[in-house]
Amino acid sequence: MSKSRATFLKTTAAVAVVAVIAVGGFASADFGGSKQVTVTAMFYDASPLIPGNLVHMDGIDVGQIKSVELRNGQAAVTMDVDKGVLPLHDDATATIRPVTLLGERYIDINRGSDNSPVMSAPEVITAKHTTTSVDLDQVLDSLDDPTSTALAALVTTLGEGVNGQGTNVNEAIKALAPAMENTKQLATILDQQNSVLNQLVDRTTPVAESLAGKNGQNLDQAVEYANQLLSSVSAQHEAMTAALQQLPSTLQKAQHTLSQVAGVADQATPVLESAKPVTDNLSQITSELNTFDDSAKPALTSLNPVLVKAKSLLDQAQPVVRDLRTGGPSLASTSASANRLVGGLSPQITTVMEFVKDWALSTNGRDALSNYFRAFVVTTPKGLLQIPGVGLGGTAPTTSKNGKSATPSPTPSPSTSSLLPTPSGGDDSATGLTPTQENSLLGQILGGS
Repeated sequence: MSKSRATFLKTTAAVAVVAVIAVGGFASADFGGSKQVTVTAMFYDASPLIPGNLVHMDGIDVGQIKSVELRNGQAAVTMDVDKGVLPLHDDATATIRPVTLLGERYIDINRGSDNSPVMSAPEVITAKHTTTSVDLDQVLDSLDDPTSTALAALVTTLGEGVNGQGTNVNEAIKALAPAMENTKQLATILDQQNSVLNQLVDRTTPVAESLAGKNGQNLDQAVEYANQLLSSVSAQHEAMTAALQQLPSTLQKAQHTLSQVAGVADQATPVLESAKPVTDNLSQITSELNTFDDSAKPALTSLNPVLVKAKSLLDQAQPVVRDLRTGGPSLASTSASANRLVGGLSPQITTVMEFVKDWALSTNGRDALSNYFRAFVVTTPKGLLQIPGVGLGGTAPTTSKNGKSATPSPTPSPSTSSLLPTPSGGDDSATGLTPTQENSLLGQILGGS
């Protein structure tokens, strides 16, 4: 046995003894007498874990595994942990890590981010938030003969490549230091966006499964369609080139058109603003139109009998219209003559109507014999005093020589004797005038001499 191997075995044995002592001390401890809570973590594979394995948080032992059981195709690991691990957030994680090289494992719990909602009781960390670290035996199992040979060749080639290039390698590492810092920041960001990446993977998984379906035929078909599309684009290369050459002029014309449209829009703005009150009242106008429609429906319903009756009246009037049509030419000349007559009477229409009214009033009287004519005579007080037989006229009384008044005999006035002539018409005259006197009086009334 070589010295290095003996040292390795001693170190391993010492670590194992320490681990056994730690497990025993942990099992006998009461976690400071604090109350414990139960937390469950779901794993796709938890084969290294057994009841009694430790649970860590932030490098401190907070509990141990109570049980490992199969639940819905996943491993449900139930842990009794100190209540100080609470609160756990919805993005809390659980990772299986190795304690030693002998294969012992423990679970490392992370509370999650503070901006994530607090996990409701009972606390269960889902499988998408649990992981398992790679074990050394898994690495060694992967190093079969071909892989180990290739790894040895890689290490040998890498050693030959860096032989004598220590200075260059050192400078290269220094140059890569900023990039490594950026890589660390990138890893930190990716770790913070772990839930987003998980959602991305969940959403892309159906697409990948669809493409991988039918033994890759879907992917082959997609590639074929893409190839056909690229072939079509390649065949239309000249047409696309010509179209791209015409594109600048087209864009200029479009810009000019859009500028004109902008001017029209500016002019249309006042029109739209003036139409806004009407549009605001459209609801009221529509309501009024509906009311008018409801009111018009009975009238329109009863309009049909009226139209039928009007049609019958028009049918009856058709012969009359046909007969009136023959008199149309003569009606034009008659209308022209009537137009001249009315035109002549129009300036004196008031005088004519007054004459008709006065004539009617003068001739509508009637006594026991027949109609009689009434006339008005306009005179002055002086003329009335000179009318004989009235009792108001005559010469003024004179005084005689003996002091007594004497009234001279009246003499007829020549100026008034003709207005009221002495009746001499006989018993058959209603006016008491002779026919000659009646004709003269009628001539004076009608404006004659």
